[in-house]
Parts: sequence; C-alpha cells; structure tokens
Amino acid sequence: MVSVDLIIFDLDGTLVDSTLDIAQTTNYVLQQLNLSPLPVEQIRSFVGDGITRLVERSLETQTRVTPELLNRALQLYYAHHEQHLTDFTRPFPGVVETLQFFHQKKKVVVSNKAERFSRKVLEDLKLHHFFDLILGGDSLSVKKPNPEVIHYVLKKTQVNPQQAIIVGDGPQDIQCGLSAGIYTCGVTYGFRPLEELKGAHFLINAIAELQKMIQ
Repeated sequence: MVSVDLIIFDLDGTLVDSTLDIAQTTNYVLQQLNLSPLPVEQIRSFVGDGITRLVERSLETQTRVTPELLNRALQLYYAHHEQHLTDFTRPFPGVVETLQFFHQKKKVVVSNKAERFSRKVLEDLKLHHFFDLILGGDSLSVKKPNPEVIHYVLKKTQVNPQQAIIVGDGPQDIQCGLSAGIYTCGVTYGFRPLEELKGAHFLINAIAELQKMIQ
C-alpha cells in the first residue's frame, strides 16, 4: 500500500492495447516501401521509445536505413496512423473503472508516442477527461526514460516526488520514475517481458489492482 496524490500513466501497453493498430500501420509502411510485413509480436517488441525508433527498428530488419528512407517511412506512418489510430485499440480491462475510482487523485498520461496521437487515442476512447495533463514523446525536448519528463509533470501538478507514482509496462517507465525519485509500478500484462520491469517498487497483473495498492 502506498499513499500518493499523483498517478502518472504510460499509454500503449498500460492503459490501452494498441498492438494491432500499430502493427497494421507499420506493415503498411513496409509494404509501401516494397519490404515484407513483420509478425505482430515482433513489432510489439519495438514499441516503447517513440514512433521514430519503432519505424527505424522495423526497417532495420530488412534494409539499411538512410535518413531519406526513414523520413519517407515516417511520412507514410503518420499519414496512415492518423486515420487508423483506434480501429482496434481498446482500453485494457478495468481501466475505465480504475480511473473513475481515483477521481480525486491527479492523473497524467506520459507517452513516448507523439502527443497528437496520444491525445486522439484518449479522445476516441473517451478517456481524455480523466487526465489533468497529457504528454507525448514530442511535447518536451526529452522523453522517457529522461527524468526531466517527471520533473516537469511534478512542477505542473505541484506534487512532491514522494507523493507520485508512475505506472507503465516498459523499462523506460521504471527507469524514468526511479531516476526522478518517485514510486514505480510495472504492469505485467503489457508489451514488454517481465524481466524488463526489474527494479520497480510494485508489480501488478491487472490495472484494477491499483485500487487496493494506492490510497
């Protein structure tokens, strides 16, 4: 049990299961560039460090990545993803109920996905109204795991580090939280393997477990 005033959530793999939409856009890009599609599980393993790294990692499986190729691929990705952000993306079980349960807590989303996409996902799924602040990977000059992201959130919400926790499915979330001196909670149902959540103060198997863990 931990007492906090602020809960910081990762988006993909924590609040929403966006695997299929991300994979379909990635494979669309590859096919447009005359490359072969990749398995969904492989693409999911590339998620976590933002769209540029996702696309770069996907291209690297088959070709040498030049700045020109990466730029072309990113243009294709953005154009397609904008139209197909929430074709299949849905909140994980218990997310809506858990956000409602913590209606008196300050809540923030910090994603490495571009801010406009992060916002649109939350708006499409009617989740945006739960949050005091929504940050994407391009909202600041740095992104997770840089602790400056957390420092910015703490300053904006006027919360002390000892009164904040970050909840996420990737090592970027845990490292970010630990470096910033806040509590960390890894979710085991997300996109990353359990061993990548080493060092987290807490681990949960379902988002609803937060209701018993946080007071």
